[in-house]
Amino acid sequence: MVLARKRKLPTSQASARKLRRVVDEVGGVPIKRVTTPVGEPWPKRHWLAVDAPQEETSSISSGRMFKDVAQARGWCYRTDPCHGTFDEEEGIKTFFIKEFEATVRGKAPAQLFAKKELVKDGYRLKKVPLPPRALWLMTRLPFRVPGTCGERVRDREDFINILVEHGHNLPGKNGNYRMGRFPGTETLMWKNNLTTAFQDTPWYPSTYIMPRDKAKLLKEMRSRGNSLNNLWIGKPKNDYGGAGIRVWKGTDPDLVRAIKDSSPNSLIQHYLADPLLVGGYKFHMRIHMIITSVNPVQAFVQENGVCLFATKPYTISNNNLGTSFDPPVHVTNMGLNSKPKNKDNFFRKKPIIGSGQQIRVKELIAHLEKTCPSFDKKLLWQQILRICADTASYIAKGVRLKSDCTPDRHFEMFGMDLMLDKDMKVWMCEVNTDPGLDHPDDEVLGSPNPDFNKELRTCQETYHDFFALLGMDATAKRSDPSLRHWFKLDNCYSQSI
Repeated sequence: MVLARKRKLPTSQASARKLRRVVDEVGGVPIKRVTTPVGEPWPKRHWLAVDAPQEETSSISSGRMFKDVAQARGWCYRTDPCHGTFDEEEGIKTFFIKEFEATVRGKAPAQLFAKKELVKDGYRLKKVPLPPRALWLMTRLPFRVPGTCGERVRDREDFINILVEHGHNLPGKNGNYRMGRFPGTETLMWKNNLTTAFQDTPWYPSTYIMPRDKAKLLKEMRSRGNSLNNLWIGKPKNDYGGAGIRVWKGTDPDLVRAIKDSSPNSLIQHYLADPLLVGGYKFHMRIHMIITSVNPVQAFVQENGVCLFATKPYTISNNNLGTSFDPPVHVTNMGLNSKPKNKDNFFRKKPIIGSGQQIRVKELIAHLEKTCPSFDKKLLWQQILRICADTASYIAKGVRLKSDCTPDRHFEMFGMDLMLDKDMKVWMCEVNTDPGLDHPDDEVLGSPNPDFNKELRTCQETYHDFFALLGMDATAKRSDPSLRHWFKLDNCYSQSI
């Protein structure tokens, strides 16, 4: 008897099945578009956005982009939640935060505080009237409060915490006053805390926290031998901009020494050696997510996004790893790619990407649909939404453990940094608070910024989408098409995070 050979699937069909298995492993989320805003519209005369004191001098908070978009939409923009000063020579911001506390509590400062607290640095606290409605943008900021912390500047969440503690004094509906931050999220986003939360999920690379996991990591490295699957990337606990990053082979003695000498809570993470490349270059996607409630969890993911590329062709070689680590081959953030010695690579016109290092996510999708028959846009977004849903669940749980946030009062935008491997599987790199939406630099390394117009449009569109989602400036006569740029994460949150 002659046995029939098993029919070999065409490459595109085999790839499609493999992608389906990837999505099944990650756990896709149903795709739902947003059709109505989160909140009720405010009367136009009450469209007031309040930023940090001295914002227009020191750019301490949301940046000029937010102001420009808000005013273009008809909002009034102010920077007077309390009195503040800025010492330009020393770079020190001083905020008299008790004025904001008195405003939220509905009292004059003299009714709440002792006489010795009413005058600091020669300034007497004044009563700041409470507006009928306010969008408050004073988030986690570096400033000094007279008489505290040895008069030092430090990152503070005073505005947010005052609203959590005293917000019950505010009149009217909860949604009449909104704060653009939940308390405690910066700590939740530290890489060691993300690792503890997500180390058992299928979309988070194997990660070891030093020095706690030192023995486990060394054993794992030895077991992988000389394979390409034995590459590792070192990351500081809470740095950004690519600072402190290096990639090693697991057989490199320098990595063993680095592990043994590692600083507390630094990370060693399995390096994805087989990323999806575009034009031969590695990239990550920046996707924006907004959480508008932590109890119950309510979150939304923006379809708009950007891809950030490395600026040297991707390759694995001893010439760019370990002590010879070459960031523009492996690292995709702008800070390490726009160095003077890498200027030619940054400005070189690259296939698909062009000069610079950015394309939009929609451009990436169009490229994949054209060049990769097995690519499925729906399966891509289902994976992204799964990761975002689990992240929103983790954040919400962390906030609830520490604070009791009034519903409809807080929201926060996060920047999700995600990667694709060659099998179209999505992986989390990190999550950022304050995702840096502002006017880009006109110049890079003394030349016109080739990504200026792309980045400008991305930031502007994201802020317009933000306003459309929250709905405070919605009107009965206007149906904002920007609502369609949001996916709703609905009843899909992890119960185990």
